[in-house]
Amino acid sequence: MANYDYLIVGSGLFGATFAYEPARRGKHVKAMEKRAHIACHLY
Repeated sequence: MANYDYLIVGSGLFGATFAYEPARRGKHVKAMEKRAHIACHLY
């Protein structure tokens, strides 16, 4: 079983940002999204 510091449910604009920042600082982050892409319709 994996251990994560953060679990992010939904990877829209804020979810993607909240997943990126701690991961950039070395934390273990799991982000879950029901769609096939992240950041919703911002691409």
